[in-house]
Amino acid sequence: METIPATNPSVVVRGPDDFTLEDRPLSSPGPGEVLVRVGAAGICGSDVELFAGTRPAAYVRYPVVPGHEWSGTIAAVGADVDGLDVGDPVVAQGFRNCGRCPRCREGATNLCEAGYAETGFTHPGAFSHYVAVPARLVHRLRPGADLEAAALLEPSACVLEGIRAAAPAVGSRIAVVGTGTLSLVATQVLAAYSPSELVLIGDSPSGRELGTAWGATRCVSNAEALEPGWTCEADVVFEAGSRPTSAKAALAAARRGATVVLEGIPGEPAAGDLTDIVLKHLSVQGVFGASAAAWEHVVTMFNAGLLDLAPLVSHRYAVADVASALATLRARPADLRKVLLLP
Repeated sequence: METIPATNPSVVVRGPDDFTLEDRPLSSPGPGEVLVRVGAAGICGSDVELFAGTRPAAYVRYPVVPGHEWSGTIAAVGADVDGLDVGDPVVAQGFRNCGRCPRCREGATNLCEAGYAETGFTHPGAFSHYVAVPARLVHRLRPGADLEAAALLEPSACVLEGIRAAAPAVGSRIAVVGTGTLSLVATQVLAAYSPSELVLIGDSPSGRELGTAWGATRCVSNAEALEPGWTCEADVVFEAGSRPTSAKAALAAARRGATVVLEGIPGEPAAGDLTDIVLKHLSVQGVFGASAAAWEHVVTMFNAGLLDLAPLVSHRYAVADVASALATLRARPADLRKVLLLP
């Protein structure tokens, strides 16, 4: 067991635009828990909402240490923990599901009915040097894993949740709406289905460049995708654009009878005529987080070297410099992809 310090430097958000760096007391993990030394933590759009105070009240408990996208190395193991050892590189599911309710028993652990509980929103997260989590939620990574890349496994698990639900057929025509982290991970994974066409809809030059390198066969601008009558007749559409018009573009891209996966949260009323859902006889699948099965799937892919996440990281800041990281996200430089906090 490594020497555990007495305090844990952490970003604490007390309310809208009210955050500070605190040295919080650090104790050994309790029964069934592991204490993880954080390797890297990603800043998500939902974290930005948490800092700004715009995240729905039901999905945050102030004061809180944010950080739900993260990876690290086990520093200490609590009682009654088997199969995990000090020094193991790991990630962990964010939802602290009960495992007993009807949704958990059917495998939809992301829809647990016991009440919302998630690391980084209701429980202390990884914008810190150490984070304690239930061992049952932990997934071990391969030895020597790139912890910066592994910090993106949480959003990747959300992508896998949507793709598993859509179950695209090999050789189908696929469209992806958005050029951010979720959309680019989806492009990489969906390319493995050998689609006859893989259309990427979005405007970011760096996103379009990476999406093309990962298998997109054609790029379409947001403006073109919103032109009256435009479609690419996709069998499956994956949307994570998080813009008010993204859902409209996704419905337009779909052929009649297609499946549309909606993962983006626009933050304001979405634009578009929902009549398309009826007239096109569409199957629309919303996605909230990731189930344990999606986590197992994505970690298996990562450990096998089948998922390349390192190119998605563009900016790195120390945990103590979180204000600069947030300023970069607000400025949205042309090369912006994923911003990491490093202890």
